Amino acid sequence: MKLSSFKKFLSISEVNRTILIVILSFVIYILNPFFYTPANFHLMATWGSVFALMVLGEMLYLIPGGIDLSLGGVICISNVFAALFIIRYGLPMWLAVLIVLIIGAAIGFTTALFANTFSPPIRFILPVFIFTIMLNFVLTGIGRIITGAFPIYGFPDSYSIISKAELGHIPITFVYLIIIAGIFVFIFYFRSIGWHFFAVGLNDEVARKVGVNVKKTRLIAFTLGSLIQAFVGIIIGSYLAVGSVLIGPSYLLPILAGAFIGGISIAGGEGSPFGAVLGGFAIYLIENFIVILAISSFWKEVATGLFLFFFVLFDFYQKRRKAYGKISAITIK
Repeated sequence: MKLSSFKKFLSISEVNRTILIVILSFVIYILNPFFYTPANFHLMATWGSVFALMVLGEMLYLIPGGIDLSLGGVICISNVFAALFIIRYGLPMWLAVLIVLIIGAAIGFTTALFANTFSPPIRFILPVFIFTIMLNFVLTGIGRIITGAFPIYGFPDSYSIISKAELGHIPITFVYLIIIAGIFVFIFYFRSIGWHFFAVGLNDEVARKVGVNVKKTRLIAFTLGSLIQAFVGIIIGSYLAVGSVLIGPSYLLPILAGAFIGGISIAGGEGSPFGAVLGGFAIYLIENFIVILAISSFWKEVATGLFLFFFVLFDFYQKRRKAYGKISAITIK
């Protein structure tokens, strides 16, 4: 593969982030050799993939210029509805899953529809911010009303196949990740809609002038983003064999941090599927690190914040060095 093709899928910034994460994992191994054991690798592949899927969903909001603050609520209501449909109403598993996925996609579609209604003239990020934070409260509240804040147990054993099946020795969640990330690589780099996502996020006015259907692009992106979060809610509920309002709300800030660690810009127009996967695994690496070293869980937020700060600082340094390099080149000419 030529260097230009390599750069198309993987930026130097992402290579550097990967190296930093590998170095961190080696440091963890030195502190506790259990880190490099098959059992822990299996755990990392299982849950790292789940976190990576969440960051991929968030990416589809961030790149076109939005932000998803409702992901916790979508994950929460998805696992609660799945439990409700399968356990209380006795629906076939495939039908319950399909209905939940449709609800998740409808949430993203509605979000984009609301934001498109008020933008322009209002800057697009504002109605998205307001609507998704409202949704987060409403969806979580509906979950509490439905369950009475009590967990719903009684899933059939077959439901666990969604999250615990293996292909050989490879966790099924990792297989989901490879397939979904592969689809987005294809969309982002081989279809015009992928370019539209970036163009809309960088400058929606310019994108509109060159013929991009800005509203349609955001409808597609947000619908896919919330669809993925609904799928994650199903996966987690299946793995834990419970429908609970406690599943979902706590993921919001870590997933936003994972998006930033993966190089996805909050300003829009910048990011990649590989960066999203990298950010998701980086966030789970922190959780895994806390558990393996038997550190109090109270330190998880501290570790996540410091990790995020370190990566953002590194990113700023890289961008500043690149900017100074361009200035020097212009000066020399």
